[in-house]
Amino acid sequence: MDEARRQELIRIAEQMAQTASDDAQPFIARILTDLKALKPSIAFVGQIKAGKSRLINGFTGQANFLPSDVNPWTTVVTDMHFGHPSGRAKGGVFHFFDNDQWQALLSEGDEIRGLLPDSEDDYKRQIIEEQIEAMKTRAKARLGERYEDLLGTSHDLEDMTQSDLARYVSAGADPEDEGEERDEHTAPYFSDLTRKAEVFFEQGLFPFPLTVTDTPGINDPLLIREEISHQYLRNSDFFVVVMSAHQALSQADLKLFRLMQALELGQMVVFVNRVDELNRGVEDAVSVHADVRAGLERALGSSQMPVIMGSAQWAHYALTGESNGIDHDQILAWLKAHPQKMQRFLEEIERLKKTRPEGAAESALRLAAMIASGLPDLRSHVIREISDGPRAERIHIAAQHLRSFAASELERRRVHLKLVDDDDGDNDFVQMEDSIRSQLSQMIIDAKDQLNTHAEQSTEALRQTLNITVRDMVSDVVQGRDGVSPLLDPGGATELDFSNLRLSMRNQLLEVAKSQCQSMLNELYTVDMKSNAALVERGSEDEDTPLSVDTSALRWYRPDTSALTRGITVELRISWLARLLKQQSVVARAEQMITREFQSIASDLVDRFHSDLAERLTTVIDHHLAVLATRFEELTDDETASRPDAHAALENAKRLSNELEELFDVGEELEQRLEAAT
Repeated sequence: MDEARRQELIRIAEQMAQTASDDAQPFIARILTDLKALKPSIAFVGQIKAGKSRLINGFTGQANFLPSDVNPWTTVVTDMHFGHPSGRAKGGVFHFFDNDQWQALLSEGDEIRGLLPDSEDDYKRQIIEEQIEAMKTRAKARLGERYEDLLGTSHDLEDMTQSDLARYVSAGADPEDEGEERDEHTAPYFSDLTRKAEVFFEQGLFPFPLTVTDTPGINDPLLIREEISHQYLRNSDFFVVVMSAHQALSQADLKLFRLMQALELGQMVVFVNRVDELNRGVEDAVSVHADVRAGLERALGSSQMPVIMGSAQWAHYALTGESNGIDHDQILAWLKAHPQKMQRFLEEIERLKKTRPEGAAESALRLAAMIASGLPDLRSHVIREISDGPRAERIHIAAQHLRSFAASELERRRVHLKLVDDDDGDNDFVQMEDSIRSQLSQMIIDAKDQLNTHAEQSTEALRQTLNITVRDMVSDVVQGRDGVSPLLDPGGATELDFSNLRLSMRNQLLEVAKSQCQSMLNELYTVDMKSNAALVERGSEDEDTPLSVDTSALRWYRPDTSALTRGITVELRISWLARLLKQQSVVARAEQMITREFQSIASDLVDRFHSDLAERLTTVIDHHLAVLATRFEELTDDETASRPDAHAALENAKRLSNELEELFDVGEELEQRLEAAT
């Protein structure tokens, strides 16, 4: 339903743009751009050999597209675009590193490692630097004189084969074993130089356009693969964390989760793959599932994170019919152990009997494998979560904005038709319109200035409050509530727990954000009342078309708390300092260092809150000024010359307004969910 709504909004916005006022044109163009570019991204991440590539093939329905046994040397992130906004549905684009991007691998890696530092960071950086140089050397050996020319460029293949993909994302044989250099489009391998691959498909199985990303694995001896995986995390909206049932929730998995928490990334789901390889089948799977859930709760406090069990191998068989290693009794046992899956299977079998009686037996086996694989459950979960998340909010805000423009355009056309019917041109009426517009515009600008001033005062007060909280609570933890610092307790743990401090800072931010937003909404409601009082004075017809400020961008605002998840480097070194010094000075020194780092976090938290709030207020005000200008904009001489044209324009405005009202009614349930979320 969301996608149908988005497409309808695009159609209506394109029609509105043809007749919109000059002031409204930029806003409508921005809405169109946002709606057309609304393409969520889903990244599959996890350890090497967890089966990510085959799982993605099953998730997307592209059975053999991604090579599932790629040489570990490959470092390429692959974006699979389904229903790309450009309309492209085949081929691929392969982007090559330039010298600045090679260097960025190191500098951005330093930033990410700083979130969760450990004693091996310097060693890792040195290894990664050596591996980057090795990649350059391999690329030069393969590409020769073309190496320099290819830096920073890309190859765009209109049509693409499996062999083409392999040459750009798989390392292939060693350059010395590849023989004489051949034509660019048949050889050599470009993977050492390829920064990112983009491949294009029809929208396929998905209800809306999206991108599915295959990342290099973590916990790889070749650290550059892990480095690129980490750096790409910021580019996705949703994450499928893939684990192997043989080694679910290892230390490497936990470190990945902590990093994703520190970056406060998008929504996540865990998929435990390879259940088909468990010795005792369902019994082992139940145990693995319980262990993963318990481990996530202990380590991350994430008891609500969904965990789906399944098998990419079963999905591969379902899509291709390749039955090597497939145990049908095992699949049936899995369905019997999961009543909902079995019920779905039986319902699908009944449909099969009616639609495809010939070959129904083989189809039934493959259908059982697909349902047992967990891929339909994973796909449904991801689509549902994305539909109900930020994507839905953006669609609904766009609908709100277009609705406001349509109402103002309708009123503008009513007024202009009245002027066309008046032989004298009603100059007094036009002058009154200009006066009201000027008065309302100034009132809105004054309200914005006042709200910005109040917001600055509020955020500065929050900054001071957080700094006081940091000083007091850090002192309590480091000094010890009983006056004995845990750092100097020879028999106790030297871990310092600042979870209560982080929680307190978060609650203070949310409280101020709620209060500040409500204050803004109250002031904007006053603007509403004053605006419509002025309109009523102009003529009673305006009582049916009030000029309302669209405050959705503020009403649904949720503060960004990602700074609170940032690691404190001192936390990881305090134990070592305490054991080394064993004296009181380490306590004072630790308190100073930790206080300083938490106050830096507080500052970043407040700065982000202030900038986000100012940006959303600007969106609300700019939109309202454009709506105001639309309602009061005068017609040109050409537009006012013909009554039939003016009448047709009014009827068109009525049609678009009615279409938006009908479409808006569809989103009322969504609006209620958005309101509840804030």
